[in-house]
Amino acid sequence: MSRSSSLSSRLLRRIGLVSTPPSPRYKGALLGLAGGLVGTLAMGQYWLHVAPIVNPPPPKEEQPQDQEPQPDQHVISPLGQQHENGEGPTAALGRFAYELINHKTPGDQTRAALSEAVHWAMGAGSGKVYGLLTAHRGGGPVSGSVFGAALWLGVDEGLVPLLGLQDGPASSGARGHLNRLGAHLTYGAALGLTVWALERILPD
Repeated sequence: MSRSSSLSSRLLRRIGLVSTPPSPRYKGALLGLAGGLVGTLAMGQYWLHVAPIVNPPPPKEEQPQDQEPQPDQHVISPLGQQHENGEGPTAALGRFAYELINHKTPGDQTRAALSEAVHWAMGAGSGKVYGLLTAHRGGGPVSGSVFGAALWLGVDEGLVPLLGLQDGPASSGARGHLNRLGAHLTYGAALGLTVWALERILPD
């Protein structure tokens, strides 16, 4: 392309007569967001269909009834236990946000809705990070699974317990850890596959 042709092309793009293709990082972030939503959906299906097979719940007659919740002895956070007994990290984050804004404790239905919203937001946000990291290489189920495993190890097994939003690793048996790893691998594989597919379907 000649110098004059290049200058003309830039001028036309600047005044909007010729569209400028999105940068790889911008496109990667958008594809990652989409992939993150698909991955979150896949993770939900894992917890619904696969997790009970890997780690079956105890029979109802073996579950404790009408017992007062006791402080958990497996908290490893220097901040102390920030979640309530029986409360997951997404529910705890949703409750914090609600209490910060409304200065009162949410009800059960609001807690459930907030937990679900935080879950999907974290899935989409993590997908965006993956999209930015793979913007120049494209996605794929293998790289997505590696990303999911890194999330499990660094966030689920590390950062979240250290912030007190979840009990420490000793509070869960091997099957519990395996289930959480499986859920994150499922998320990552679906995320990577979605980004890979969209890269090939959508025009530059």
